[in-house]
Amino acid sequence: MTRTSLPIAVALAVSAGLLLTACGGSGSNSDKSTSSAPAPTSAAPTTTAPPTQAAGPGAPKFDLPPDITIAFNGFGSTDPKAKDALRDAKYAATAILEAESQIRTAETPNVKRYFDGLQGAKLADSVINYGKSGNVATGTYRYYQPTVKANGGAGTLTVSYCEDQRKAYDKNAKTGKVHVTTPSLQDFRAWTFAMHKDSAGDWQVYEYKWLQGAKQCQVA
Repeated sequence: MTRTSLPIAVALAVSAGLLLTACGGSGSNSDKSTSSAPAPTSAAPTTTAPPTQAAGPGAPKFDLPPDITIAFNGFGSTDPKAKDALRDAKYAATAILEAESQIRTAETPNVKRYFDGLQGAKLADSVINYGKSGNVATGTYRYYQPTVKANGGAGTLTVSYCEDQRKAYDKNAKTGKVHVTTPSLQDFRAWTFAMHKDSAGDWQVYEYKWLQGAKQCQVA
């Protein structure tokens, strides 16, 4: 049950010219996109420890409300470079939700850390505009089927993964009313992060795109 208002990621993708081919729709789903890839039948991902419990030297701390649950599945690797990129892709995805979880007036530290300057600034602007609707994010967000590929540039990688928003919604920040919607294909998204390592050793997102209504991400 995807959130009904225009999410941060949509505004960013549009502003950066990265949104994939859109299809028609009705009501609040008119901005959504589709894919021609076949639908897999794998089970839903399992829940991991909350990202607020991130451990390790230099790990970020996230200020997430108790009504947001984040689950990551398959974001591990024995390859050191892939392992670090997947870890920071998780942090970047979590940073977006952390930003959306409250009405914001400025860029959050974790967005600034995991998104390259221009992308971070655009994301901050989108967060502020999203907050003007009076809504914040709530519900459960699942991320799964990650892959890591070298993208041809020295010190750069591409991380792709799926997202399930069937139990993710908009919530009115003042009243607490949750805008519940009916589950559909539009709740599944395919993400691609182009990432490079910054001077502090973090893998930052310097470009990304996403596809809403991604059949290749659909799970039971």
